[in-house]
Amino acid sequence: MTDVVTDLNTDMAETAAGYRALRQGTALVDYTGAGLLNVSGSGAAEFLGRTSTRSVDFLLEGQVSSALMLAGNGTIIAEVVIYCLGAEYLVEIWPQQAATGRAHLLAAAGQNADVKVEDLSATYVILGIEGPESFRIAEHFLSFPIASMAFRSFAVPDSSTDLALARIGVTGEYGYKFIVPAADAPKRRQDLKERGALPVGRNALNVCRMETRFANIEAEGGNASVTPFDIGVQWMVDFQHEFNGREALLELWRGAPEKSPVCWHAEDGPHTVPAHGAVLTLDGTAVGVVSHAEFSPSLGRVIGTAQVNTSVASPGLRLDIDGTTVHTISAPFLVATSFGIPLE
Repeated sequence: MTDVVTDLNTDMAETAAGYRALRQGTALVDYTGAGLLNVSGSGAAEFLGRTSTRSVDFLLEGQVSSALMLAGNGTIIAEVVIYCLGAEYLVEIWPQQAATGRAHLLAAAGQNADVKVEDLSATYVILGIEGPESFRIAEHFLSFPIASMAFRSFAVPDSSTDLALARIGVTGEYGYKFIVPAADAPKRRQDLKERGALPVGRNALNVCRMETRFANIEAEGGNASVTPFDIGVQWMVDFQHEFNGREALLELWRGAPEKSPVCWHAEDGPHTVPAHGAVLTLDGTAVGVVSHAEFSPSLGRVIGTAQVNTSVASPGLRLDIDGTTVHTISAPFLVATSFGIPLE
C-alpha cells in the first residue's frame, strides 16, 4: 500500500509541475507513437480532400490545417494535422488514433493510382514545446524573427535535418512542433531540455487541453464511436466539399440530434472528478452524461464536458452530478497565459 501511495503522490507532483510549465514556462511534449505519412502524386490534393473533413486546395506551401478522418457513417477515425509541402503533403495523426488512422489512409490510397502514401511513422519523431515562454526556445532554430511565423505554419529549421518546425499546439498557449529524424530525436530532446523545456506527461497536457477546450477525442468518446457533433468539433468540418462521411453527418443534422455537447464547471472546491458516463440531473431528472472531466488548478474546481438533452443544451443552467452542483458555461474555461505575452 505504501508503494501505491508513493506512486500516486509522485504522479500528482509531476502533473502539477508539468501544468505549471505549460501555463507559466515551457513544457516538452513527446508525441512518440504519432502517425506520420507523406502523400504525393497528381491526385494528392483531391485524395486528402475526400479522406479528411477539410479541403487542402486552399493550403499554400508552408501552411498547416487541422482536420478529421471519418468513417462512412460519420464517426471519427482520427484527428489529423496536414502540412502542405507544395505538391506533396505530410499527414500527422494523433498518437492514440495513429494505428487506425494510418490503416485507413493506406487502404484508401490503395484504390487510387494517382496517389502514393508513404508511412514515415518509424522514420521521424514529433516533439512539441508549449507554454508562454516556448517561443524563446523555438526562435533559436529559425533564421528569421519568431514573431513573423504565423499560427498554423511551418518552416524547415535553419541548418537542420529536421523535416519541419511548425507553430501549432493543443493547449491554447504558444506551441511549436519539431518533426525530427528518429536517429536525431534523443539529441534534440536533450537540447530542448537543456534550453529550459520541462518534460511533461499526458495528464498535465490533458488538463490544459480541457481548460482551453481542445477536444480530447479518445477520452470524450469513451469506448464508443462518436461523431463531430457529439463532442462539439464540427468546426473542423467543411461541408462545402465532398468527403467520406459527409452525407451521414448531414443526415444526422437533418434528423435534429437528441443530444448536444455542453461545457460545465463545478462550484468552488476540490470535488471528485466524475468518470465518463456519470449522470447529470436537473431537478432530479436525468438529462445527460459526463463525457470527460479534469480538475483545473488555475480555476480551483472541476471542469468538464457532457452530452445532454438538446432541450437543456445551453449555458447558465444549474445541474447535479452525484450530489455536486455544476453550472453549464460557454467555452473556453480560461484564457491562455500566452495572450498577454508578445512575441518579441
